[in-house]
Formats: sequence, C-alpha cells, structure tokens
Amino acid sequence: MPEEPATPRPPGVFLAHAPADSAQADALDALLRAGGARTAVDESRDLSDELPAEPVLQDLGACDVLLVVWSSAAAEDAHVAEQRTYAADFGKPCLVWPLDGTDAPEGAEQMPPGSSADDAAAAVHQLLDRQPSDAPPAEDGTAVGPGRWTIESDARDGDVLEAELTGSSDGDGSSSAEQSGHLTGVHRRAGLEGRLTGRWWSTPAASRLDLELESSFGLHPVREQRHLQLRGGPGALTAEDVHGIADPRTYRLTRGNGS
Repeated sequence: MPEEPATPRPPGVFLAHAPADSAQADALDALLRAGGARTAVDESRDLSDELPAEPVLQDLGACDVLLVVWSSAAAEDAHVAEQRTYAADFGKPCLVWPLDGTDAPEGAEQMPPGSSADDAAAAVHQLLDRQPSDAPPAEDGTAVGPGRWTIESDARDGDVLEAELTGSSDGDGSSSAEQSGHLTGVHRRAGLEGRLTGRWWSTPAASRLDLELESSFGLHPVREQRHLQLRGGPGALTAEDVHGIADPRTYRLTRGNGS
C-alpha cells in the first residue's frame, strides 16, 4: 500500500516583545495559533550567565521566523536584544511589527507603520509561503476545578504532578466561571521527587489551565509556568502546551489519584 503523506509540521513563530507590549503580543499570539502556527515566548525572562534560558534557546533554534513586536520599550529591552542576536546566529529570518515610530533594527524585514495584528499574522504566513490552517479545536467549556488531580506529561524522562487544587470561583458560581486558587502536592521528574506548591487558574470559556509551580528538588527550588490547552477525552482530559516549538508536551489529566 502506498504510504500516506506525512502531516506537515506547523510553522513555528518565536514572538519577541517587551513587557509593556504584552497586550499586543498576546493578541498576535492568539491569531497565529488560531491559524495553525506553533508559537513560543520568553516567559522566564532569565538571562543567567548572560544567556537566555535553555528552553528559549531551543525554541529560537527550532522556530521558522522571529517576529518582533517593536516599540521604544522593545528597543531598550535586553531580552529582546538577546533573542534577536541568537535568532540571527541560528539563521532565522526576522520580521518586525512596529507599534510606534522607533527605528527598526538592521537586517530585519519591517512591516508598514500602522499594520494591525491581523496584518502581522498574514505577513508571517506570506514570508513562510504557507497558508493559514485551522488549529485543532478545543473542547468548548472544558475545565479543571478544585480537587485532587494527576497531571502526567509525555516527557521522555517522566514528569508527573500529583496536586490538590483548592480555591473557589471568582465568578457567579456557574460551571463557566473562571476559577483559581492554590495547589500543593508532589512533583516527580526524571527519577526525582519534590514538594510542589503554586497557583492555578482555570478558564472554561477558553478551555485553558494555567499553572504557576515551585518544585523543591534538592537545595534550589525550580520555578516554572505551564499554560495548557485542554482537550476532551474518554475517562480523562488531555491537553497540550499552548506555547513551545522545540519540545511541546502533551498531557493526561485525571481527577483523583490517577489510578
């Protein structure tokens, strides 16, 4: 039998921006993901040893294009400068979406002043010579609420959160209301086990679960954020990382102890 053609890899877009431009970057991020692209952002804003965090470097190396949300704030942002430098070292094309009249960096393709987020998303697909496609649909209204949850990722070396989520609805008490609270439990990763604390936010309207985690492995706590797009599934929820190009993870979420 003839082999079925491989599914094309979605385009990977690294979004570089200053914190002051987060609202514009978030809007563009949503448009790109709705058009079928994988996106990455620097959520850690860590320059330890004057280097971006390892996941940021991996995503810069794996992306197809660096898209810079450009402004006076971005021009003075050390993280944006580092991301531009490493993307250039990796040979990645750079597209600039200008928010104001700040002179664009050299070597970048700049969009016309006054361009919208829709224009920027279209310019990415044009630059990569790819047509937008529909992203996999989320299960409408899928949510995670208070209780005990096991969240297991497909990481090669193993990654399991066993967490008790506590909190109450911030809305009107309906099943569609956003919820948030604290979490405690155990984090098992690569043969290690550590105490887990943090916060969680569930947004049923967007089928999103956002986690802010601190895991105590040895002397130094590991802090991270995870943003999960929830999907439905028989007997359990599944999810995938909202962001990430080099190594996006998928997850299985089970209420109770996971057994």
